[in-house]
Amino acid sequence: MNNYVISAFKHSTTLIKGIQDSRLNPNLEQMIVGGSGAPSPSLVGVSQIRPELAIVTTEIKNALANCGGITGAALSSDVFYFQKLLEGGLRAGTLAHIKVTAATGMIIPVSINAVQGQPATLNYLVVMTSADGSASPIAILGSQSLETGQDVTDEVYTMGPIEINGTALEGITSWTLNFGNVPWVNIADGHVYPTEVGIRGQGPTIIARSRDVEAFQTWDIAGLAQNDTDSTIILHDQLAGGVRGSSPITFSVDAGMAHFQDLGAAHPNTIEGGVLITPVNDGTNDILAVTGLT
Repeated sequence: MNNYVISAFKHSTTLIKGIQDSRLNPNLEQMIVGGSGAPSPSLVGVSQIRPELAIVTTEIKNALANCGGITGAALSSDVFYFQKLLEGGLRAGTLAHIKVTAATGMIIPVSINAVQGQPATLNYLVVMTSADGSASPIAILGSQSLETGQDVTDEVYTMGPIEINGTALEGITSWTLNFGNVPWVNIADGHVYPTEVGIRGQGPTIIARSRDVEAFQTWDIAGLAQNDTDSTIILHDQLAGGVRGSSPITFSVDAGMAHFQDLGAAHPNTIEGGVLITPVNDGTNDILAVTGLT
């Protein structure tokens, strides 16, 4: 038996490297039928299939800049691989790997996870669609070569600070930005596969773990409304052979509110709380603006 590992993901002409996790889920729904008083079903088949790929990457700037920002983008013959291991060596050579191509569908950003001292990661959901509802959304080919340079991770970001209304929220140990993209996937007319996908709604949230008890004192239990000074969530670029670079990614909130979800600790640990930041659309500005992608 041959064994395989994950590889890079290619969206159109953009190669997204630094893949930490890649999982293909067919989302196959079975139709199981019995009847006439029989104790067991007598027919099983496939009613519909909605294939999805979940990927996690450290290449946050490259991915967001080339995959439609915080909303995502339509697929354009996107590609991923199963990379063959070499018995008695490292990796198999050219024309030895499995290539999977998804011609149509959508790549949708799900969340960014950042933890103190660790590489930040960006999670994507890739929804694959069929041209006519009957043809498979994916093409699988063996004996393929990998993308050039796919095994080099040269872009890493790490957790940066958060400011609420221009004031630092201190003692942050981690934060998660959920983009809040809610996809709609259309399977109809008796088709087996979906033929359309898009975003039905977008409601981003940021959840941070903070030891800033004095912020709770200032905000009170009802929290704090967003004022004219944008709240910001920052990712620092990690330098190879150094510390932090000078090209951060900044997410800005123009309207919304923040409040503590919980606050406490078990003896003898330091008190820590979860802070929820909820952006809203003010009718003028982006619900979540992003800078630092160029």
